[in-house]
Amino acid sequence: MSVGAVTGGMPVPRERGITMAITVKAGSALARLFDGNRVIETHGATVGEVLDNLGVRDRLCDESGKLRRHFNLHINGGEDVRLLQGLDTPLHDGDELALLSAIAGGATVARKVWLTFPHDLVERPLIWEVGRSFEVITNIRQASVSREVGIVGLELSGEEEEVKRAIDFLTEAGVSVEPVELGVVE
Repeated sequence: MSVGAVTGGMPVPRERGITMAITVKAGSALARLFDGNRVIETHGATVGEVLDNLGVRDRLCDESGKLRRHFNLHINGGEDVRLLQGLDTPLHDGDELALLSAIAGGATVARKVWLTFPHDLVERPLIWEVGRSFEVITNIRQASVSREVGIVGLELSGEEEEVKRAIDFLTEAGVSVEPVELGVVE
């Protein structure tokens, strides 16, 4: 067995012969598993191999080997691995795996908002930036985009503080953010 690296210097095991370099981003509640580090560099061909190489499979999975319901794992900001191939979901060199706890320090929330992008921001990938910069899951519910304006119905899920930080980021970038009114059908 060889050693991978954790940003911040903590070594993690890596199996020989695996060449898929994977960046793992741990949510604040799970960073304790990595001595407080939230970004970990490791290797693995599948999600399960990455968990094994990090030594955390037994903490994130139940006795039958399935991911515990209060943990969410997302590849490159996309779907939860449960909706893909579970722990057998293949990974590719350079992929990013987010490890999030649904029962982390703050309450998990889902906020639906309308985003209005002015013409000078229509081509900037701000929703992608939010998904990469904050521990939130972005789910575009509706979108109408032209060269002049972009209107997007977006659901942001995560710890309440992270969702607030993501919304603040969008507002500071110049995007108008309004809550979806109750009773409005999307």
